[in-house]
Amino acid sequence: MRRWLEGYSRRDLIDDGLAGVITAILLIPQSLAYAMLANLPPQAGLYASMLPPILYAFLGTSRTLAVGPVAVAALLVASTLSGHGISDPAVALIYALILAFEVGVLLLLLGTFRAGKLMNFLSHPVLSGFTTGAALVIVVSQIKHLTGIPASGHTVPSTLAGLAAGWPQIQPLTVVLGSAAMASLWLAGAPLSRLLRHWRLPDRLVLVAGKSAPLVVVLAGTAAVALGHWDADHRVAVVGALDLGLPKPNIGFLTASQPWLDLLPSAALIALIGYVESVSVAKVLASRRRQRIDPDQELIALGAANLGAAFTGAMPVAGGFSRTVVNDTAGARTPLAGIITAFLVGLAALYLHGLFIHMPQAILAAIIVVAVLNLVDVKTLRQAWQYDRTDAAALLATLFGVVMLGVEQGLLLGLTLSLLLFIWRTGHPHIARVGRVPGTEHFRNIERHTVDTWPGLLLVRVDENLCFANAGPVEDFILEALTDAPDTRHVILIASAVNAIDVSALEMLQGLIKNLRTQGITLHLTEVKGPVMDRLERIGLPDRLSPGRVFLHTHQAVQALTDPAAPCPGSSHCPDRVRT
Repeated sequence: MRRWLEGYSRRDLIDDGLAGVITAILLIPQSLAYAMLANLPPQAGLYASMLPPILYAFLGTSRTLAVGPVAVAALLVASTLSGHGISDPAVALIYALILAFEVGVLLLLLGTFRAGKLMNFLSHPVLSGFTTGAALVIVVSQIKHLTGIPASGHTVPSTLAGLAAGWPQIQPLTVVLGSAAMASLWLAGAPLSRLLRHWRLPDRLVLVAGKSAPLVVVLAGTAAVALGHWDADHRVAVVGALDLGLPKPNIGFLTASQPWLDLLPSAALIALIGYVESVSVAKVLASRRRQRIDPDQELIALGAANLGAAFTGAMPVAGGFSRTVVNDTAGARTPLAGIITAFLVGLAALYLHGLFIHMPQAILAAIIVVAVLNLVDVKTLRQAWQYDRTDAAALLATLFGVVMLGVEQGLLLGLTLSLLLFIWRTGHPHIARVGRVPGTEHFRNIERHTVDTWPGLLLVRVDENLCFANAGPVEDFILEALTDAPDTRHVILIASAVNAIDVSALEMLQGLIKNLRTQGITLHLTEVKGPVMDRLERIGLPDRLSPGRVFLHTHQAVQALTDPAAPCPGSSHCPDRVRT
């Protein structure tokens, strides 16, 4: 907090105030919508937008990250509740509080051990496939609210089956209301912005107009339902009466008899996805301002925010992508904007809860659908398909798993496939025979370039760390290359791309040295990196190479082995030269 309070100015306060107001206008209907998505009472979403962002403001390192309920976390909560067969709102809320508490504890533990970089193991294609699949699941899950058809299910097929079975119960007015809301929200996005900019209105006025749309649509829909008595006469589902007010501290869930250990895997998944989403958007926006994000401190800040959510009756929270972008675009300069947003949400809970009585669920569903459609990431799929089909396969497998099997199973499938592909790639490294580009000291693949080679001398470059997965293929490549060049007397292994050698690869090298020696062939190493060389020297590998040597450069090695007049660095004698 001290970082952004130093030098705080009146101009900062004005910008933070405006950004806080704009974000609150967007957040209030979103909070209710995401609580509905999670199958929780509406207050669980509003309360998640009060204390958690305040705690983050004091502990976080991003100046613009908007913390609160998010769509993917809400879907994961809903999936967890469905998996445990929970339908009672009171019991569902207790489960959500336990999840928020466990998420907070997990994030705090990871932050304490400075494990922020561990989250990098979630690859971008897997994350893209997960978010795209989750967006499709969310959209399908909201059809029941947009049509009035009673249906349930935590996968797309099961939900569609329920919708098909309940099709005769469709409510025409609900369909009209939801469709009109989605159309209005879409028009209030890019089309309205283009129109207002065409009229040369100030950018901030354009932003306010666009981001006020959800609140305007909610108010208009609520007024129509109340004046037309649509909830009573046409069975339009509404939120209903709520006893809100400000959240009260609650520790009763700590003694609940719910299955804490069974909920832990779901909490870990929510923590992982929430943290990755939060830090990703925070880093992008911070880089634009030349600011820095501390991943480990973010773990602590988000952990505290989730504990705050648990103790105030709220659902798990994270940094929302769309709200954070809105907060940043609105001109937020410090986390005070988030505090102002939380204050305004609190005022709404205190004085505007009467509006929720006739608030139609179809409009909240429309807000969810329009918001999550931005999560559908076709660009990454297209790029991955063009660049690397294996990454595209991981993306599609994750997407397919989330849609067909469920969010947890889908992400687990994607992570497993991504790990297997990583091992496969490591086990199939690029290995090349190289030669010298004429007139230079550069060495390139003989199959790609016109290069000089020498009879009796084999140069091999391995473009991967040496480990258990590829030790065998590397040895096989060298031995096979030797069968094509039976007059070889020296093998130079170029290690310019090798950053690590594990014990399995070390055993392979030691065995290769002995094997080649029995054939009258000497193995040499070149361009070995310092940290790798330090470990090789600790176990005495350079001495076991003798009469082979370790050279600093490949050019130096070739000179020493082909030019009788060249000195032999680091040795009182040189190995036998090869004939050029």
